[in-house]
Amino acid sequence: MPLTDGQVIAGYTILRSLGAGGMGEVYLAQHPRLPRRDALKVLSATVCSESEYRERFNREADVAATLWHPHIVEVHDRGDVDGQLWISMDYVEGTDAGRLLAEQFPNGMPADEVVRIVTAVADALDYAHQKGLLHRDVKPANILMANHDTDSERIMLADFGIARWIGEPSVLTGTNMTVGTVSYSAPEQLKGEEIDGRADQYALAATAFQLLTGTPPFQHSNPAVVISKHLTAAPPQIGTRRPELSSLGPVFDKALSKSPKDRYDRCIDFARALAHHIGSEDRQRIADETQLAIPATGPRHARAQTDSRHRILIGVAAALVVIAVAAIGFVLFDHTRDRSSEARPQPTSARQAPAPPADVTLPVVVVGTNCATLGAAGITESGAPAYCAHLPTTNGTIWSLYPGEISSPTATAGPNDEVYPSETEGPVLVCMEQTGKSRLECHDQIVEGNATANPTS
Repeated sequence: MPLTDGQVIAGYTILRSLGAGGMGEVYLAQHPRLPRRDALKVLSATVCSESEYRERFNREADVAATLWHPHIVEVHDRGDVDGQLWISMDYVEGTDAGRLLAEQFPNGMPADEVVRIVTAVADALDYAHQKGLLHRDVKPANILMANHDTDSERIMLADFGIARWIGEPSVLTGTNMTVGTVSYSAPEQLKGEEIDGRADQYALAATAFQLLTGTPPFQHSNPAVVISKHLTAAPPQIGTRRPELSSLGPVFDKALSKSPKDRYDRCIDFARALAHHIGSEDRQRIADETQLAIPATGPRHARAQTDSRHRILIGVAAALVVIAVAAIGFVLFDHTRDRSSEARPQPTSARQAPAPPADVTLPVVVVGTNCATLGAAGITESGAPAYCAHLPTTNGTIWSLYPGEISSPTATAGPNDEVYPSETEGPVLVCMEQTGKSRLECHDQIVEGNATANPTS
């Protein structure tokens, strides 16, 4: 139940709501003792009821409170009141890059302004990556801007993704799987593979593309279509949307490469390339900040620390008038590879921009039926997006309403129900849990769907 103005929780007095989402609500609140207003995030009862999430939330908040960076919002405190989790953090009064874009620059921001924003965010991300931490949810709405267009402007990164243990697949779940999230997600993240800092670099590039043009690289009302384009379509040429920025084509080709090994090694490398090709007056400042932000020696991706307190990903979040509430946290990654930051050779002559990729036609699928390519996208008869996902109980791939790895279904067979062979039982339980259909209905539709897809099997 939402809190009301004047209500007190953990000593904080609620002043007003700042925004709400699937994970809870963020409020502007008066600090119990200090003459200060904080952003107070109160998680929903549904989330708080999950013991695994509660434990992870507490660990994330503890580690988040140890971080300090001028472009990362600071976490102050966390707690539990009558079973309801909360976390307090800096309140940033201003706007975010997404709102600024929509309200003032619908066709794209000035290039130098984008360079300034991207450089600040890149610095914050590389700081996190040096500590073995990954953001996972870089997008315009998560870039907060206070005192915009003044000498005292502050640019900060907020709303830090979904917590995962090292080695866990980076899976988008029903909680955070929205058009606004998948529009910036790297292919390996969408496929549930292990990710490192180059996934953040991809998201930063997709964000920069939108800030420069007014729209993300791939746009569609159906997130399944957006996912398909991230996985299969070539990056769009920015020159087709803003001809004066055609020189940035090679930069985005590299930054939005399907394979992480073909991208920039660090986020600041992308920011520097962006400034160089734009001819930005900020170029020297970016070069100076690069020297300050990144140690001169050592591998580009230092191995994550093995101390137990660093084996979790951490959460930091911020709020302002239009913040979208999501789960918060950095993600730890193991970066064992030393990669060169040299850019791939690019032709010096102007290239002819390819035609935009044709719209994707998705197959109509049945939840629980077999699929061939992990990460492929489809659509159900009701119009819901579906994804080819991994089912651990059978080690096979089936169509699911959520991408990545399917959690063990909680649905079970009744005492009088026929128990099917394991290769059928698992998909039937997934179908029951995700669609709400009966056991018999799921079984018959799955058998029929598999027979239709493989008539000779």
